[in-house]
Amino acid sequence: MSLLKSFKIIACVAAIAVMLTGCMNTVHLKDQLVVEGMGIDTKGEEVNLTVQTLKLGAAAGDETPQGNRTYNTEGSGKSIMDAVSGLSKSVSKKLFFGQNKIIVFSREIAETDFAEKLDYFLRSQNSRIDVAVCVSDTMAKDIIESEENDSGVPCENMVYLLKNGQDSGVITYITVNELLNMYSDKTSDIYLPVVEKKKDNNNIQVKGIGLFSDDKLVYVTSDDETMGFLLMNNKVKTCTIEFEDDELGKVGVKITSPKAKKHIEIVDGNINFVVEIKAKLMIDEIENGIVTSLDKEKLSRICSKADDEINRICTQAFTACKDNKSDALRIGEYLAKYSPKSYDKLADDWDTYLPAVHFSVNADSNLKNISDNTQLG
Repeated sequence: MSLLKSFKIIACVAAIAVMLTGCMNTVHLKDQLVVEGMGIDTKGEEVNLTVQTLKLGAAAGDETPQGNRTYNTEGSGKSIMDAVSGLSKSVSKKLFFGQNKIIVFSREIAETDFAEKLDYFLRSQNSRIDVAVCVSDTMAKDIIESEENDSGVPCENMVYLLKNGQDSGVITYITVNELLNMYSDKTSDIYLPVVEKKKDNNNIQVKGIGLFSDDKLVYVTSDDETMGFLLMNNKVKTCTIEFEDDELGKVGVKITSPKAKKHIEIVDGNINFVVEIKAKLMIDEIENGIVTSLDKEKLSRICSKADDEINRICTQAFTACKDNKSDALRIGEYLAKYSPKSYDKLADDWDTYLPAVHFSVNADSNLKNISDNTQLG
């Protein structure tokens, strides 16, 4: 047997041995609790965790399983790591975070010591960058324990709620990776979706965008502010706005494919944050009249009023950020691109200079459709 052939055999045997050794050290999925969602609250001086885990037996026992296939478990500790360790000791199986879909923080934590709790996700091996993050308007436990119309995996439905809500301009969707990027930037502030439990049933609904300043939640946006904020951040695919016209009454318009461009201008020593938005419009509903009977003058007026409405809600969103000293719009970043020298001079005390920033927005919409089946030239 040649030396080369002997070497190849030895190498193959070594590789097989390594693979077999790895298999011996792995834990089978059936011997783990698969975490689907995690809620973080405070309980006195301790951290209280509520984790939603998958009932693997229930999921595998039926080709089309019906109803909730999860259960919720609580544990407490001096820190998140301590609480996770405590949970692992109180259940019969090891917690597996590789499939976790969402992390929910209570509003109390978001308003007090959010930075301290966030530190766990910077260091822990259980942290995954693609997990959704949100804030509960009350306790995180309330959100994790919601039934979501008896869905199979309630936490999975919550993620869909956030993703679809962002596409339609009613809420934002933020992952751990995006959160940590915002947190690490010198001048930018965090923003997160805020959800709440419905009063009439055990489901959740979106509430607004939580704006942070100095790593603490300081404000939750209204519906108009939320849509304006998302339009300026290019987060919206299709949304609907309404406005009044003296002749036509209430007019509903769909905004599709909106694109926002942002930049900084410095005029006479003043920092101006400039936003330009282009969008396609489709007339959805008119209170007084028939959509297809509109003449050019009325169509032009509808576009103008739609632009005014977009400008209004974007201005409201900017004002909400400015008044609460939250640079969730990342104005500091744009200043750094436009004038690095100005940024270096102001960055260390950015909270002081942010309220003095001026704002201008110009929406320019193009009416492409007056109904689903009617294309304009």
